Amino acid sequence: MTPVPMHLRGRSEAGFTLIELMIAIVVIVIGVLGMSSVIATSIRQQDLTAARTDMAALADNKFEELRAFAGAVQRTADTVQLVPGGSLTVATANHNDAVTERGRTYTRRWLVTAGVGGTRNVTVRITPPGTGPRAPQPKDFHTLITM
Repeated sequence: MTPVPMHLRGRSEAGFTLIELMIAIVVIVIGVLGMSSVIATSIRQQDLTAARTDMAALADNKFEELRAFAGAVQRTADTVQLVPGGSLTVATANHNDAVTERGRTYTRRWLVTAGVGGTRNVTVRITPPGTGPRAPQPKDFHTLITM
């Protein structure tokens, strides 16, 4: 079989048609749009995970701060934070503060109740900034502090 010269070949063998190129472009655009959606979702999830990590760290910091006051003999403004009281829903004197972590300001509220044998049951609620379905929800953390 001898090769057919280019000028004698039919139009269908000459290369890509405009229709084929348009279909290829549409397929590529759909793929890129799909990937951008996946990337946006993963960025949102990463942001939520970072906020939850910050919330856990802030609660742990407050527990450590309260544990440091537990052994104090004199009552000061700091040790008053371990007196039973406080609220998780409203700001109560000596039982709330605001802390900024990674550019976000979180509200910490803690509730202290008397436990068995002079201990204190402490619940810390961390409320993240922002509201809505994509914002992290407030989270409660619990511990027992020995006086």
